[in-house]
Amino acid sequence: MTRIRIACLTIGLLAAAACGVQPDSSPRDLPEAEQALETSDESSGDIAAGADRIYLIGPGDDRLLRSVQREADSATDLMETLLRGPNDDEIEAQFTTAIPSTTELNDATIQGQNLTVDLSADIIELDTQSLVRAIAQIVYTATELDGIETVQIEIDNERLSAPTPGGDTTASPLRVYDYPGLIQTSQPAFPAGPVSNA
Repeated sequence: MTRIRIACLTIGLLAAAACGVQPDSSPRDLPEAEQALETSDESSGDIAAGADRIYLIGPGDDRLLRSVQREADSATDLMETLLRGPNDDEIEAQFTTAIPSTTELNDATIQGQNLTVDLSADIIELDTQSLVRAIAQIVYTATELDGIETVQIEIDNERLSAPTPGGDTTASPLRVYDYPGLIQTSQPAFPAGPVSNA
């Protein structure tokens, strides 16, 4: 009786193995009907590129920059939007700006990978720490524009010798790398290293 059960079980396993999908021994073309993949119509997040984000000072004591959504059609439009500062909802959420509300945009000109932003003199009346944050807001916002890598800031057509977080000043075109540590990052903190038992 036991031998019959073992024989039946063996036959069943062999039959199941024979019905399995065998691997292809060489590449082959799929029929056209099998080439299309089904995709979902739902988006999985907000668009974070192009001329649709500005940088404001986020809530909290650390006063780090955070990006917020905006509509903008050009470099001029984006810079003017930044100068208008936070909207009512953002103010309620405790977003602020270091850029004085009286600051006006004289011009925003793209040349290659550089955006020159010419502003009224109101912005240079800020103390050094606030001016660093204001310039960082401009640099981070400007580099949201496709292809823009550097930002030259002018005050009434004169190059600004811009302060940086390290205490230096520069009249050269600015990059986001000139303003490290001022932006909120979604990067998690590094885990602590292994504990030594020595």
